Amino acid sequence: MMGRITRRSVTILLHWSTLMLVLAMIKGGTDAPALRWVFVVSGALWVGLAITRGVLAKPGPKLQGSLRTTFAAQHRGMYALVSVAVGLNLTALLALTPLDWAWNALLVLLVASTFHGLFHFWRHTALNDGALRVMSPRYMQKFL
Repeated sequence: MMGRITRRSVTILLHWSTLMLVLAMIKGGTDAPALRWVFVVSGALWVGLAITRGVLAKPGPKLQGSLRTTFAAQHRGMYALVSVAVGLNLTALLALTPLDWAWNALLVLLVASTFHGLFHFWRHTALNDGALRVMSPRYMQKFL
């Protein structure tokens, strides 16, 4: 039985699908324009949702000090990187900018995403604040 479609479920879907699309393009999908168009649309929808409806990420009570203070800025930075990667892939697909720019933006996004993921993994394990449970699809939460 499918649950109700909520802003949270759409955000989670766009979050994880954008990551999978970046990984697929890094693997060799930049030669596949259809894959890049899906990334552009998915990323644009995700960023657009965050701009119009706000970001769902919250630092949680166990996160303290400078990490708590900079939490919102870090997430805005990730959205900015997604926006740049989406924009450069769009302009490359339209032959307005070189593909190298889009490729470099994907690599920067991949590195930043790695640190982003490690940060939340640390929160989930060291702080035991359930960070991964919150950002995972509901069917996966029982495993976290």
